[in-house]
Amino acid sequence: MSHRRIAGLALVDARGWLLLQERDEHAPVDPELWSLVGGGVEDGESDEAAAVRELEEETGLTGVDLVALGETDFWCAGCAEQHTLVLFTAFTDLTDDDVECHEGRRIVFVDPTAIASLPWNRGLAVALPHVLGHSSYGERFGRPEPHGFGCALLVNAAGDVLLQERDENAPIDPDRWGLTGGHLEPGEDPEDAAYREVEEETGVRVERGTLEPFTVLEVFHPHYGSVDRVHVYVGRVALTDVDIVCHEGRQIVFVPPDRARDLDLTMTGVLCVPAFLDSDVYRRLAATGRTGGG
Repeated sequence: MSHRRIAGLALVDARGWLLLQERDEHAPVDPELWSLVGGGVEDGESDEAAAVRELEEETGLTGVDLVALGETDFWCAGCAEQHTLVLFTAFTDLTDDDVECHEGRRIVFVDPTAIASLPWNRGLAVALPHVLGHSSYGERFGRPEPHGFGCALLVNAAGDVLLQERDENAPIDPDRWGLTGGHLEPGEDPEDAAYREVEEETGVRVERGTLEPFTVLEVFHPHYGSVDRVHVYVGRVALTDVDIVCHEGRQIVFVPPDRARDLDLTMTGVLCVPAFLDSDVYRRLAATGRTGGG
């Protein structure tokens, strides 16, 4: 599998807004989507040198003191390869008037809570929790109280994963594909929430002991303006689409893994679904299903 290293820049203005690029119809990857400023790290180039170069090439800005925020991997559906995003940030007094748009339709500072209304790309979903959840951002602009979520990924005998297509009325990530799950009720254990949400959304009561913890994610939800904690549980079930009753969203169906990876995923889905499908946990659950065990 090919792998590309990307330097991404998240400049933050005096309001706490992020410098983002609206890509145009000519972009070779993710046309018409909103993304970070940045691009590929060239052979022999350091991550920071790539960030400095990309910032100047795309915006004309130079002399910005960048701070490294680390790196994280994600699956780029637009180019069908794994990316490592190396993230940099800077707090600045610059405004839109200081920024030249050398690439894409426009490059402007955007209110993070408005990102829900924009067609965003996966790199942005990956970057937002690291930038907005960082202590330096919170010290300057405050940090809303985080919400808790319990979610589930169910694998059936065919190795397909159960996903929900959210509708246009969903307050979080409308019209995107994500996990079954939802908010924790006051005092509720995340695992209990995952079982409850599966039943409420699909009509299926999953037997206790089916689910196992897979990961806990930090996810930025523009609807709340907060970096929230999402507890993801996974399990193998002897179910097909005929067993599912969709009580929430447009549809809830089992999706083949190759298709699931490339769907228009929610922010949680971007962080979780491809990683789960690449994991030993998924391979174990899918193999268990095919052999009829468990």
